[in-house]
Amino acid sequence: MEARQPRWSRIASSARRRWGRLVAGAAAVLLVAIALGAATAWHFSSAVLVPEQYEWPADVQVEHVGSDRIVLSRSEDTERPGVYGLDWPAGHAIVGAVLREDDESVTRRLRAVRGYLAPGMDVAVDAQVYAGDPGTLGAPFSDVAIEGELGTMPAWKVPGRRSKTWAIVVHGINSTPQTGLRLVPALRRAGLPSLLITYREDLGAPASPDGLHHMGLTEWRDLEAAARYALDHGARRLVLAGYSMGGAIVSQFMQRSALAPRVTGLVLDAPVLSWKDTLSFNATAMGFPSSSTLPVEWIIGARIEVDWDSLEAARHPDAFQLPILLFHGIDDDLVPISISDEFAAELPDRVTYFRVPEAGHCEAWNVDPRLYERRLGAFLAQATDKMRGTSV
Repeated sequence: MEARQPRWSRIASSARRRWGRLVAGAAAVLLVAIALGAATAWHFSSAVLVPEQYEWPADVQVEHVGSDRIVLSRSEDTERPGVYGLDWPAGHAIVGAVLREDDESVTRRLRAVRGYLAPGMDVAVDAQVYAGDPGTLGAPFSDVAIEGELGTMPAWKVPGRRSKTWAIVVHGINSTPQTGLRLVPALRRAGLPSLLITYREDLGAPASPDGLHHMGLTEWRDLEAAARYALDHGARRLVLAGYSMGGAIVSQFMQRSALAPRVTGLVLDAPVLSWKDTLSFNATAMGFPSSSTLPVEWIIGARIEVDWDSLEAARHPDAFQLPILLFHGIDDDLVPISISDEFAAELPDRVTYFRVPEAGHCEAWNVDPRLYERRLGAFLAQATDKMRGTSV
């Protein structure tokens, strides 16, 4: 007869089996968590790196249309003060001041309508305001082709009476040169010829070799090609204007380009001057801890070549020893205003800084166009006076 296993041995064996099952289960859970975390990090890295041309979401309903006013469903976008566009598949409109509001709706001044607009339609609120080209604003312009390292990039050229100082306007990620149309009237009054440019991955522009955005780390070369075009066509000095990721592109240009000394002024609007802080801000807004951006940073680094230090503009003050006009909306929910706060604090003698109440992302102009353009005009006049004394 076979001897029975001692009771203590049977207990130990059972405990080992239970422990093994527990370890295996924990490992499985950990692997699932790692897989889910990696998938989530990949998804958020794609939001930064993968080009996606999209329309503004048509999430606002038209409730009434009059000859000079429109009633819209109430939302955070429709109740903001100032001037905005409305987009729908068959048309475009511009709305102005809020005239009346209640719990359900907002009545605004209706300034212009192109196409059929009627109650019951869904429209998108468009912070770019203007649809079309500079001719929409009554500005003369020409379509020009800028030759970059990847091929030809289309741009709009708007003439100006001060032919020696040109402005180059750089839009943000997944946007278009229409972003810069809001600046055209003020730039024309200041007499500056301007280029509203495209860059790699834009519609009509060449694709990046890997098909990805590079957070300004390669796109600055396309801005350099635009700067070279301006200098080859009569410009001697440049003013660069950058919105959102366009600010990151301008920052990289100032750090890396041999043409940076030809720049005599910067205009930055809600600029991404720290990608790490922008990623952390958005993670926190979505309910994740700020440390959750570390896997996103690792995956971004695996997908593109990243120099994180150079993407922190405030760490490179020597690249920004020139007059800078900086706008940032206090209600920006995409790029944290703290980035601009830090940048302005680092360069107090260089930066003229306006924190704009009730403005969302790149909406500093929208909430009060006249005030914005006065500030821009004053900056350009002062910069132009200083430019006259330069020998370049």
